[in-house]
Amino acid sequence: MSSSRAQRLAAGEREFEELFRTYHAVIVAAAFNRLSDRTDAEDAAAEVFAQAWRRRDDAQVFTLAWLYATLRNIVGNTYRGRSRHLRRAERVEHEVEAPHALASEDVLEVRLAVNRLDEADREVIWMAYWEDLGREEMAEILGCSISAVRVRLHRARRRLEQLLALDPASTVKEDAWTS
Repeated sequence: MSSSRAQRLAAGEREFEELFRTYHAVIVAAAFNRLSDRTDAEDAAAEVFAQAWRRRDDAQVFTLAWLYATLRNIVGNTYRGRSRHLRRAERVEHEVEAPHALASEDVLEVRLAVNRLDEADREVIWMAYWEDLGREEMAEILGCSISAVRVRLHRARRRLEQLLALDPASTVKEDAWTS
């Protein structure tokens, strides 16, 4: 192996290690928000980084947007492998105490309501409130304009508010969304 190729491989490995250290926790959290299962989330994140590792020599720059796009594809495959909404809702209800033992009841109510939204609405709510992404980052990840993100988020919030209004016991404040 030539020394320039060896240097490129070493540089690629260092860049990958930095990418992994910087974004692994973010990708696991994003996967968990979408899959509601810690094991599935860790598996999805592992697959995202396995794909990045396999492509490290392709002179590709891995960005947060690339990681999210890859995660979206992996999550889509996971959804197709399940009986989507029904199974997901059942898991959240059965596992709600384990990962959220310290969460308030308001937060749990909001999470359950978010899980009843359609996939596109759930995604923008998770990104904005649980993952704390900026509108610019969301636009890049979703492949749309910042204005479109604002509209999508506004509509998703309205639908979430409607779901929460259906439950008269739910008096959730907006600050509970980000807890």
